[in-house]
Amino acid sequence: MAFTPIESGVGGLLIGLSAALAYLGDGKITGISGIVGPFLRGVGRGEPMKDSQLWKALFLLGLVLGGLVNLAFNRDFAYPPALDISVLRYCLGGVFVGMGTRAGRGCTSGHGICGLPRLALRSWIAVPTFMGLAAATVAVTRHASKVDPSGPWQVAELQWPPKWEFPLAAALSSLALTLLAVFLPSKPRSFVSPAVCGIIFGLGLGVAGMTNQAKVLDFLDFGGTWDPSLAFVMGLGLCISFPAFLIAEREGRKPLCGEDCSFEKPSKTGNYGSLVLGAVFFGLGWGLVGICPGPALAALIPNLVHGWGPGLSFGLCVLLILVSWLVTDRAIVYINSRLAPPAEAAQLPDEKA
Repeated sequence: MAFTPIESGVGGLLIGLSAALAYLGDGKITGISGIVGPFLRGVGRGEPMKDSQLWKALFLLGLVLGGLVNLAFNRDFAYPPALDISVLRYCLGGVFVGMGTRAGRGCTSGHGICGLPRLALRSWIAVPTFMGLAAATVAVTRHASKVDPSGPWQVAELQWPPKWEFPLAAALSSLALTLLAVFLPSKPRSFVSPAVCGIIFGLGLGVAGMTNQAKVLDFLDFGGTWDPSLAFVMGLGLCISFPAFLIAEREGRKPLCGEDCSFEKPSKTGNYGSLVLGAVFFGLGWGLVGICPGPALAALIPNLVHGWGPGLSFGLCVLLILVSWLVTDRAIVYINSRLAPPAEAAQLPDEKA
């Protein structure tokens, strides 16, 4: 796997742009597990498709569309065939990722691209925890047990000249979509903006290589042929999201969606036990299969297009991520209700993911 700083850097900029547009425009945090999980929970409860629930649906639709654009024009880089590993490993990875992202209330996007620039202590604890556990898991599978192959200890060969055509087209298209979402009248904007945020996010994942399991695992393999590309994803993504979240934190600042809108502000501190436990589970799952929620959703259809075998195992993993998130959510709500005093238990809200 080649080292692709230009392509991955552009993808990171697009992911950061999506996070910035969603927060400054609609007040929403683009933590993918915190979008898809509550959306499915709301569907199960029969919540009407409006307000926050509609925003999530349109964002997820855009995310899938962005993935399909990569499938059409960037397939070789974004969607090589799914890893040919055991079904059991895909299942374990899916369960761990689902449990971890619910218990830890976030993953690479929610804690990384959005939580770090908010200066949330929870995110500054979660990110190194799940990164470290993921790297340790890859060290076990590739070097201790030698279940997976690994190259010699070196940095992956730089791909030069970069394949710039699709990243440039994706970046220009994303800028045009951003201007559309910002300057539309408020009524159509409420429908267009979340879809645009999702499309840009999905485009960024494919351009960055986040949808390529092998590239993710090579990034986590510090003891073999290390591919530092995804460090450019996080670094350049934060270059966009960091100033956006700092602007949003100013007193009296409101999102572009109007006076009736407000910024989502998950707690920056507290619940460290469940946070660390969730980050550990997520890191284990991520290191086993190289899949986290955003890339999983964007890559689901493209991997199924490849046919049965590993593509079907990938789809099963994605399904287990979603199911495990929902089961863990129910368990957390039940435990919290049992631990709360009776007077509070009757009014206990669901914990926001």
